[in-house]
Amino acid sequence: MVIVFIFIRNSAPVIEGLILIAGVFYAARFFREIHYPGNGVAYFMIPASQLEKLTVGVVMTSFYYFAMMIIAYVIGNLLGTFLNNTIASMNISIIGFNFFHHSLLQWKLFGISTEPWFIEKEHTNFLLYLFELFLVGQSVYLLGSIYFKRNPFFATFLSLIVVQLFLFILLLIELKLFFGSTYSINFGINAFGLGRIVSHIFKVAVWALPPFLWVVSYFRLTEKQI
Repeated sequence: MVIVFIFIRNSAPVIEGLILIAGVFYAARFFREIHYPGNGVAYFMIPASQLEKLTVGVVMTSFYYFAMMIIAYVIGNLLGTFLNNTIASMNISIIGFNFFHHSLLQWKLFGISTEPWFIEKEHTNFLLYLFELFLVGQSVYLLGSIYFKRNPFFATFLSLIVVQLFLFILLLIELKLFFGSTYSINFGINAFGLGRIVSHIFKVAVWALPPFLWVVSYFRLTEKQI
């Protein structure tokens, strides 16, 4: 990951997407042993309670993995900038073109840059916002790794699409019943201050969803049989 970050250190969207995608792949495979007889028996015979095993899974996938990715980004950013400026000082050209130019050290993942043209992110604490998204994704796919035996990543992804489609249809039905047949989605959400209410509910739900899914994962793990 350090080597990867060396090459993409100044592309914040790519870094963020890589952290989120790599994280859910890791979470979706964390409990893969419990779905196979040989590995599952050995795993459940470990002298630890199911709560302890789940706690290890939550810490490893949600907190430890995120911290290691941030550390890898910091190291990759430092090394990448150093190597880039070192090669740029050599004035090496390929077919008359110089692909390496001196650049200042930037921390675009943290919303910090020394470039005068750089516009800071609207979110005042983007790293916390990224961690929120990461935490939600990890909790969802950690539960998927317990529920699905084959292809847990794709099975969880398809399940998310079905759930989101169901919630969207339910929202449309509720808006139609509340505002009548002449409503519009934008009017329905913004009228009577509903936009602000929905925003607050969403913020609370983002932080409440991971603990809820961890509880569901615990009960599912205790029910698992080989």
